[in-house]
Amino acid sequence: MKNEISINSVLDSKIAAIIVLYFPNETLLISLLNSLKNTLSYLIVIDNTPSDKQKRVSLDWFESKDYDVEYHSLGDNFGIAKAQNIGIKLAIDYNCDHIILFDQDSVASEGMINELLSAEQSLLAKGHNVGSVGPVFIDEKTRECAKVIRYGNIFTKRIPVTNNDLNPIKADYLISSGSLIRTSVLKDVGLIYEDLFIDWVDIEWALRAGNFGYVHFTIPRAFMMHSIGDSFIDVGMRKVNLHSDVRHYYIVRNACHLLTNKKLGRRFRTNVFLKIPIYVLLFSLTSNSRMRSLKILLRAMFNGFSGKLGKFF
Repeated sequence: MKNEISINSVLDSKIAAIIVLYFPNETLLISLLNSLKNTLSYLIVIDNTPSDKQKRVSLDWFESKDYDVEYHSLGDNFGIAKAQNIGIKLAIDYNCDHIILFDQDSVASEGMINELLSAEQSLLAKGHNVGSVGPVFIDEKTRECAKVIRYGNIFTKRIPVTNNDLNPIKADYLISSGSLIRTSVLKDVGLIYEDLFIDWVDIEWALRAGNFGYVHFTIPRAFMMHSIGDSFIDVGMRKVNLHSDVRHYYIVRNACHLLTNKKLGRRFRTNVFLKIPIYVLLFSLTSNSRMRSLKILLRAMFNGFSGKLGKFF
């Protein structure tokens, strides 16, 4: 696949947006859909909301608001990775040349997708083996721009993006929401690792793509609003996003599991190894039920190292 890169114009590109839902907030979802309306070939919506719960959206809901989407309700929560894969397979069946992933709480800025496409085509023309391109995302809670991530020999390097940055910036990975990927790359590298369920799925895929020689880029000219976590705390010079105990379980379990994968590289695994005790400490201390949280996180570590993956029960 890597030797068969074709460079299409922006107007010729056939792109499918894949939006994964889980108890979506209608107001945020409307904002996302409005930001994408009339800009893409397909809007594929995969709903992980369990069918036995009171659902907030349905195909009728989309049609009543004049959104032309392909809606698939899975009937239960099968994880973001499986939902993304279902959407990716549909996009490939429709002969799309690109997919772009979105969480339900993201909003694309005007012209973002065109900026990503233009940057990708320019990079390809210059001989870069592009894996994915993504925008600079602005956290709705902190109002801060996310930094570009690269793994150093010991610690993670966080490269700030400024208004003066015009050129694409290499990144070891991009968050999945807002990332634009050619379907030829997905066919080459493979789909998203479903056993992780949620958390670290974008990182694992990006590092796996790196093993195939692909490079990822943040595009400073493209912006996206995105919400991370339920809240955050300040730790030194950094803001750490906090989630529910279940999400913390996935974060710790999957981090431990990825440590066992030598193909992901020494730098990544060294960085993650140093983070795991910090995760356990912070997530336990900030919980309303510290002992319960600690037990969940210790279980997460055991399951991660032993390869017990899938959905948390």
